[in-house]
Amino acid sequence: MEKKLIETQENILAAARTIFAKKGLAGARMQEIADAAGINKALLHYYYRSKEKLFEQVFEEAFKKLVGPLAAFLADDSELFLKIRNICTLYHKVMAEYPFIPNFIINEASTDPSRILKLLNIVGIEEGKKKTAMQISEAIETGKIRPIDPRELILNIISLSIFPFASRPISEQFLYKGEDMDEVLKSRANRVSEFIIQSIQI
Repeated sequence: MEKKLIETQENILAAARTIFAKKGLAGARMQEIADAAGINKALLHYYYRSKEKLFEQVFEEAFKKLVGPLAAFLADDSELFLKIRNICTLYHKVMAEYPFIPNFIINEASTDPSRILKLLNIVGIEEGKKKTAMQISEAIETGKIRPIDPRELILNIISLSIFPFASRPISEQFLYKGEDMDEVLKSRANRVSEFIIQSIQI
């Protein structure tokens, strides 16, 4: 019985991820999610009393997947260049498994930015910011890298790692038509990290 309950909940979440990614909170309908999950609407409401509660769980899960690599990067005690390679590799793995996340987060963040701000404290971003800023400052002082604002470096990493997945439909048609886009994106993990390192390395 318990196994059946867990399976039903997983089916609901899988259906909700797909529909929320396509239509957002405002456009999604509970009946549509119930149909996609293969259950009736009454059972869906048994698990989730409202569309908003279901959306909050799906959104929080997606946001943690997106921001988790950044939290890991900030908390990482590895040497700076290795940290950069680690986060680029980790972002590729996450985005390849959850390709809907970038556009889903961007769309909903523009609708309700406060949702993002609340979750930032949950994933542990703040704890690692000072550590990474100090590490970057030390690398500048020792002549390892050129002067750069730590925020700019972090933004470059996130942008170059995530945007290709968010823009995949366009890139697939206009830049890499006829090529295996999965392989293109897979090979980018190393290229992005090396591009970033070369841009700051002295």
